[in-house]
Amino acid sequence: MKKIFFALFAALTLQVSAQPGPVKNVGKSVFTLTTFKADGSLLASSHGVFVGNDGTAVSDWTPFVGAEKAVVIDASGKKMDVTDIVDANEIYDMVKFHVNGKTTGASLSAEAQVPGTAIYLVDYAVKKPNIITGKVTKAETFMDHYNYYVVDMDIPENVVSCPLVSGNGQVIGLLQTTRSGELHAADVRYAQDFQVNSLTANSPIFRRCNIPVALPDGKDDAQLALMLSAQGSDESKYLQTVENFIQKFPKETEGYTSRAQIHVNKGEFDAAKADMEKAIQVAENKADAHYRYANLIYQKEVYLSDKPYEAWSLDRAMEEAREADRIDPQPIYRHLQAQILYTKGSYQEAYDLFTALTQTELRNPELFYEAAQCKTQLGADKSEVLALLDSAVVNCPKPYTSSAAPYLLARAVAFDEAGQYRKAVADYNQYDTLTYGRSNAEFYFQREQCEVNAKMFKQALDDIDHCIYLSPQDVGFHAEKASLLLRLNQNDEATAAADQCLLLDEKYSTAYVIKGVAQIQKGNKKAGLALLNTAKEMGNEQAQTLLDKYK
Repeated sequence: MKKIFFALFAALTLQVSAQPGPVKNVGKSVFTLTTFKADGSLLASSHGVFVGNDGTAVSDWTPFVGAEKAVVIDASGKKMDVTDIVDANEIYDMVKFHVNGKTTGASLSAEAQVPGTAIYLVDYAVKKPNIITGKVTKAETFMDHYNYYVVDMDIPENVVSCPLVSGNGQVIGLLQTTRSGELHAADVRYAQDFQVNSLTANSPIFRRCNIPVALPDGKDDAQLALMLSAQGSDESKYLQTVENFIQKFPKETEGYTSRAQIHVNKGEFDAAKADMEKAIQVAENKADAHYRYANLIYQKEVYLSDKPYEAWSLDRAMEEAREADRIDPQPIYRHLQAQILYTKGSYQEAYDLFTALTQTELRNPELFYEAAQCKTQLGADKSEVLALLDSAVVNCPKPYTSSAAPYLLARAVAFDEAGQYRKAVADYNQYDTLTYGRSNAEFYFQREQCEVNAKMFKQALDDIDHCIYLSPQDVGFHAEKASLLLRLNQNDEATAAADQCLLLDEKYSTAYVIKGVAQIQKGNKKAGLALLNTAKEMGNEQAQTLLDKYK
């Protein structure tokens, strides 16, 4: 009987001592998280748990707000950098990210824990983890299949985001606290299921963190994400995204081209050259690599011509563009060649190439516009230029969108210069509509001048008033309004507009001329001549001509 009792006791002892074993194993997956500000100073610290063996981790999002950099230290004491963020959620305060190293991922529980179930908090420790026992007091479901718990346990300080674990050693959530001190945890599977897409980096949440967002696994989505990150990231964050792209897609040209452009912007031309030569070496699409190199050189020669670099020139860009076309003949490669020819001043050759490209599948409004620019440089008749600009507008997709606006504006200017003022006004109006009336004062002044020539005086007055609204301190706009009103024989209004000029600049002689003529037209010749004489004394040449006329 005694033997049976001791055997049963031993069995029970083994069962009790074996139960925490799986819980203790989770300690290998727990880490500390530390985030840093841009100046290198400490921002925040927390914990988290690895959910994969490839460096995938889950923690709370709060420490990342305002972070420039983050590191983790695993249970063996190994320090690893956070390389990128997959996604985050502010409501549940959870984030999924990657670190640069191999990790020990924890097993996650898909089974809901009912109230009263014993659970364990696994605190971080380099050697033996500290395990605290508690229980579930409330369990709910969110987003259909994720679990949310309120728990009861006595916890020490600084255990936020440590994992809560079921009795079989599966992580059910990360510990969080409310302001009232209530302990709760959202299902860790929710963060583990986060996926990145091409638009993730543009989410407003990531404007508050300077650690780059991970790239999607698909090449096309990753390329789009890379392009979008260039628009919404600061330089260091964007550069890290570029580096991540190169590492993820080492045979794709986009990463090397993006990094080369960063180097060009800094004037680091040797580094940019090395990047593009590397791209040509490793790229599967050699033609595309040569084309991108040609375009990089071309853009540098156009926009940074004041910073010469001996290895690069327009001729060097042409060599690369022709090599791309030799490997894989494509209209887009010949288009760049035409642009290079135009920039070199070879306008006839450029024109011939632009017009030839209009007969290919590349046919688009830009080709006709560029051909028109060539004709202008060659001194062609205005009718030839207008015909090409008309083709540019005709080839814009219907109904017109903002993409058609530049071509309508170019045709408007051409009509204006050709003396076809009402046609010009029609194009100016359509341009204004497509740009939602957001043009600057110079545009409305340009249209006003055209409207005056077209004798569309009501529209001209509206436009010059809009110029004054946009730039109220510009004395020239007030003077133009006064002159127009004088032309329309609205003498009192012209005088008031001239007085506005003088409030801005009391020595603006044109205002005295306008006031003088207005007075004369009203029959007050003596006062008008006095004003004209004042303008003459200020050096206004027109004043003497008018004095001779009216005397």
